[in-house]
Amino acid sequence: MDEQLKKDQRRLERLKRWLPELRSWRNARVSRIDEWEFTGSDGQTVPLKAGDPWPIVDTPVKLTALATIPKEWSGQPVEIELWLGGEGFVKLTPGYQMGLNPFHHDFPISDKAKGGEKIQIEAEVVPKGMFGAHVYAPAIDRALLAVPYPEVRDFERDLKMVIDTAEQLKEHEAFPLFLDLADAAYRAVAPGWPTDFDVAMTRYVSGDLEGGNRHSVGLGDYDVPGYEGELVLSGIWHIPPPKDELRPLPDAAFPAIADARQVIADGLEEIRRRYPPIGNLTLSGHAHIDLAWLWPFAETKRKARRTFSSVLHLMDVFEDFTFNQSSAQAYVWIEQDDPELFKRIKERVKEGRWEPVGGSWLEPDCQVTGGEAFVRQLFYGQRYFQSRFGVRNTVAWLPDVFGFSGAIPQLLLGAGLTSFFTTKLNWNETNQFPFDLFQWEGIDGSRVVAHSFFNPDRGYNGDIQPYDTYGTWKAFRGKRLTDQTLLAFGWGDGGGGPDREMLENYQRIKDYPVLPRLKMGKIEEFFAELPREDLPVYVGEQYLELHRATLTTQALVKQLNRQSEHRLTEAETFGALAALSGGFPYPYNQLDEGWTTLLLNQFHDVLPGSSIHEVYQDTHPMLRGVIESATALRDVAIAHLAGPSKGAFAVANPDLHERPLTVLLPSDAKPVALDGDALPAQQVDGGQLVHDPDRAVAPLAITGLSTTKK
Repeated sequence: MDEQLKKDQRRLERLKRWLPELRSWRNARVSRIDEWEFTGSDGQTVPLKAGDPWPIVDTPVKLTALATIPKEWSGQPVEIELWLGGEGFVKLTPGYQMGLNPFHHDFPISDKAKGGEKIQIEAEVVPKGMFGAHVYAPAIDRALLAVPYPEVRDFERDLKMVIDTAEQLKEHEAFPLFLDLADAAYRAVAPGWPTDFDVAMTRYVSGDLEGGNRHSVGLGDYDVPGYEGELVLSGIWHIPPPKDELRPLPDAAFPAIADARQVIADGLEEIRRRYPPIGNLTLSGHAHIDLAWLWPFAETKRKARRTFSSVLHLMDVFEDFTFNQSSAQAYVWIEQDDPELFKRIKERVKEGRWEPVGGSWLEPDCQVTGGEAFVRQLFYGQRYFQSRFGVRNTVAWLPDVFGFSGAIPQLLLGAGLTSFFTTKLNWNETNQFPFDLFQWEGIDGSRVVAHSFFNPDRGYNGDIQPYDTYGTWKAFRGKRLTDQTLLAFGWGDGGGGPDREMLENYQRIKDYPVLPRLKMGKIEEFFAELPREDLPVYVGEQYLELHRATLTTQALVKQLNRQSEHRLTEAETFGALAALSGGFPYPYNQLDEGWTTLLLNQFHDVLPGSSIHEVYQDTHPMLRGVIESATALRDVAIAHLAGPSKGAFAVANPDLHERPLTVLLPSDAKPVALDGDALPAQQVDGGQLVHDPDRAVAPLAITGLSTTKK
């Protein structure tokens, strides 16, 4: 490494260390919300103070408070900042609801407060952080009203994008230009900026850094809430205690901030003239929600409600924000649990900013799931999206599934899905998957256009920042075929999807020098514009060199799944034949309920066996219920077709080819005969096995067995 590059890298590290100090000035004033009420599942209400631990650890709990905006804040913007001990769902009297999580914990209340307003806070909270991590000592860690410094926040965001871009361009000739620009901004703001170290440290210890950081909470580590980056305390032992009232920025700081922001804007324009954007990324907001994994289904319902509420609120603020969400099952839960929220989603779908994607009931396992059940995933998903939103998808959206059978393209085409998306093959342990834009050919010759993007480290949970956008464009190997690739952004699995910072970054870097040009778009439209000729062809299974144990782990759920698939198919087959024969009502509703229950339990963390024990405590009874119900429906239909036959059994073949006569009768059944000939039988576990390999039952036929004397 040459000496100049070493010097530039040291400059970069120095500039990065200034950002936490800037962030400490994000608020002008704060006022603690001290008085809370806690209600656990026992219904008992206990008063709490801000900072107090929960009296019991329960799932979920209710926390309520009444906050009053100080009268002296009249005319100021006001927000509430909360961290109450875990993920939650917050309702506020201004009339909106949002999710509470590590990335969504600042809630705007008023652009211009009158002073004295009462704000009712109602929160449903679970003591969990990201990826199901348990918060072992949940407490009301942060609860305050704040008057933000929007000028400081905007300047810090401007400067961070410059510094973050520089960090991605260390091998690029524009690298020193971004460092020079950051230095110039620092020089412009310095004349008006406070230099009192005690003031900055007081704000730091008071916790006022917290709102500016999205990465420190949620895993139970709250020693320094909100600290991001490197705080240099070399040679300093004492940190001053927090003070009740934050000391404000001097008046001279605000024109200095305006000057520094103008320096950045002018500097970026000059760099853009020399180094324009290269490449194009279509951005789509996203919230990958595993319907069960490190939490049970009941918690997923809460995660979906929190996430969708947060997304809708951000859509009210950012007019060009678009969002996609797969899985009809998730929408069904919202439709049942929060009809008003579902109504708002439908309005955004109609507007074209919320995009139901995938055309499937959920994102299913694509290896163990049977072919007929996979067809039902697509059938029920497309039917639901059509009935609720007037949408039929053409893109299969499967970012996280653990490998893909070579039979999938044929099934996708049958459901009208001509394109396929995943990022999972980027997880391969050894061999890099050869393409990210190609035609995927199935075992019968069917082809769909397939596209993937590689976002370093974050995959489908992308962020709008130079690391992700520049890294995704650099990694795209299909540049010779098109100058367009895709980036889904948003925190998944309870992180609430896109956050305000991502959308503010988008406004800044969508036409940034050197980086790819960004635009919000829809998944369906992006795939429709991809080239379809002259693409490389990949034939057969897309094998994931990871998660191999999912083919054998949790054997019981796999057994129950296969039994459910067979019993439902048998119930449908003989139910249809019985209905066609007359006098038999086809059991539409019961079969739909059975199929959708089975489809839910084919989710790509449930059926493969990668979920926690609590998930299977739900799954096993559900699948046993499907088997029992489908078996009963099948037997009633067969009995109708067989007609009255006192003392006999009806044996039915549900297949499309003939099968040897094999049937398991009750242990106490009398010997049976066919056409007067006694049939060989043997007592086995579970009953009396009758088997005659020389006698066959024709396809879809029903054979009556008569009883014989012992």
